[in-house]
Amino acid sequence: MGTMNINKTVSLYNKVMVWLVSGLTLVGLLTMQLSGWNELLTGLIVSAVFCLVCGVAYIQGWKMLANRSAQLLPKYHLASSALRLLAACVVLLIVCVVKRADVFGIKLFAVVFMVYYVVMLIFDALFFAKVSKINIQ
Repeated sequence: MGTMNINKTVSLYNKVMVWLVSGLTLVGLLTMQLSGWNELLTGLIVSAVFCLVCGVAYIQGWKMLANRSAQLLPKYHLASSALRLLAACVVLLIVCVVKRADVFGIKLFAVVFMVYYVVMLIFDALFFAKVSKINIQ
C-alpha cells in the first residue's frame, strides 16, 4: 500500500467519522429537544468526545502500522477493538460512580453511549473491510 493511498484512507476515515459523530449528535440533540430529556446532554457530549478521540487514535495507529508493517494490521484491528472496549467500560464505570444517585440518568447515558459505540464499531468494520478488499485486489 503506497503512502498516497494510506493518506487518502486516513483522510476519508476522518471525514466520515466526523460526519457520523456529528449526525448522531444532531439526532440526539433533536431527540433531547423533542422529548424534554435534558439528561441526554451529558451522554451526547461524553459519547461524541469518546468516539472522536478513539477514532483519531485508531486511525493514527493504523496509519503508523500500515506504513511500517502491513501484515500486522489484522492483529492491530483485534487489539485496538479490545482496547476500545476496555476504554468504553471504564467510561461507563466512571459515569456510574459519578451519577450513582441518578439511576435513570445512568440508564439514559448507557443507551446513548451504546448507540454511539455500536455505530462506530459497524463503521470501522465496514470501512476497513472495504479498504482490505481494495488492497487485496
